[in-house]
Amino acid sequence: MVNPIRFGGIASGLDTESLVKQLVSAEKTRVDKFTQQKIWKQWQQTAYNETNKTMANFILDTRKNLGLTRTTSTGALVSGSINSVDWVKKASSSSTAFDVTASANAPSGVVNIKVNQLAKGANVSSQRDVDSSLTAESIVGAGNFVGGKATIKINNEDIVLESTDTISIIAQKIRVAAPELNASYDSGAKRFFMSTKNTGEEASISFDNDVAKSLMLGLNFVDETINDVANIPAADSTRTGQAALIEYNGGTPIKYQSNNISINGLNLTLKAETTTAEAVSLDTDVDGAYNKIKEFVDEYNKLIDGFDSKLAEKKYRDFQPLTDEQKEAMSEGDIKLWEEKAKSGLLKNDETMTRMMQTIRQDIYQKVEGVGSLFELGITTGSWRDNGKLTIDETKLKDALRNDSEKVLNTLFKTSDTPEVTITSADKGQALIDKQALIAKRKSESGAFIRIFDGLTSGIKDIVDKSGPGSEASLLRSVKSNILIEYVTSGSRSLIDKDVSEIDKRISRETERLASLEERYWKQFTAMEKAMSEMNNQSSWLAQQFGGGQQ
Repeated sequence: MVNPIRFGGIASGLDTESLVKQLVSAEKTRVDKFTQQKIWKQWQQTAYNETNKTMANFILDTRKNLGLTRTTSTGALVSGSINSVDWVKKASSSSTAFDVTASANAPSGVVNIKVNQLAKGANVSSQRDVDSSLTAESIVGAGNFVGGKATIKINNEDIVLESTDTISIIAQKIRVAAPELNASYDSGAKRFFMSTKNTGEEASISFDNDVAKSLMLGLNFVDETINDVANIPAADSTRTGQAALIEYNGGTPIKYQSNNISINGLNLTLKAETTTAEAVSLDTDVDGAYNKIKEFVDEYNKLIDGFDSKLAEKKYRDFQPLTDEQKEAMSEGDIKLWEEKAKSGLLKNDETMTRMMQTIRQDIYQKVEGVGSLFELGITTGSWRDNGKLTIDETKLKDALRNDSEKVLNTLFKTSDTPEVTITSADKGQALIDKQALIAKRKSESGAFIRIFDGLTSGIKDIVDKSGPGSEASLLRSVKSNILIEYVTSGSRSLIDKDVSEIDKRISRETERLASLEERYWKQFTAMEKAMSEMNNQSSWLAQQFGGGQQ
């Protein structure tokens, strides 16, 4: 709609436009109030999203630091994950035949390892020089080409060669068709090499048709006395790898398809065969395990400090968000100082965060079913002033690690085998009771630090319901892939989104009211101007009449 051109004050001499603006401005305080409410809600939404980002990064970073990276499809830790970490037990050996580390579930003491055989891949290479100028036709034989093309079958894959293909192109085509193979030509050595990328008995290179066997002849893969594909031995046309064989503590040989193996908590990288068994000493790495646990506790305490700071942050009620008109009258420096005050206390005494922290504090002190409690390890919360931060009795924790490291790990990191369930708004009656029972059982079976992860994940979900995921949806799904399902299925609108939408409606209605009010003021002033104009005209006429009578 085009605004009408208005002229005011012609008869009265008043600055009508200024007067109308002042009158409307006096009524505009409600719009400003709604606008400030909207800005504050958006600031709070950003603060919530930053909190979720902080919690998500804490979960991902500490799990990575602890080596707890094996998760289910939903992001929950795989049962028994703690058993595979390498910072609890230390392994030492003077052997040069293998490198060794130990997982948390490795037995303490001495074990003996004998390497009877290394795992190998299959390979084949030229026995004599192969000239780099050769083409596919000269290597395979012109009689194998029809219409300038020949098909070789390697590892049951058809590979079409052009008669003019160079030896390097042949290697490239083999690699593309059979990606499990390496194939290359070394022009300096004048040899063609093929090998499997994997080791073990299932690793193989097979030349499966006569054209492929002709390739073997042309690349000098066989003895020079063989000059016909019919005479190529089966052992040459199909090459296979071999498995590794080791003896553990004098037992019968155990077969592995790789030289990187795990056995009874030991992680071995085999490098050479041995004629006798070689010893590996295993013991709890008390200092290493203590340091990992302390690192987690330190990071957790930093997280709690950050939460406490936000929940206790002073709120300056006299400093409301600035409107655009207010900013126009201020310098950038003044705006920055004002908004620092206005943004303070966005999460002061926030119910969602306070409830999450209280729940985590209660959960970590409940006994872990079948294992023990946190305080038995020398890990406790401080005074009420510490708001749930953890403290460690170094001597007590190290003694616990030294005496029974398995109990320590399970008290802290045990994962439950009870199925993970999520309560939704659709759950009612017995279905709700059953889910609550499963959640309680899963919690009772989980270690104290796993409960921290679970409590924070639950807190992230609650905040998403309140403020949405912001720009961190991908990060939050890295914590738990289905964490946003209920938010998305409910329309992807958070409580704050709904509040902001309602405020926008109020602003719209109030803006329309102000427009109507402004129009009414203009009509009133216009009527006044018209009346004054008529009065002035009458006065002029009377003046003229009286003036004419005196003549």
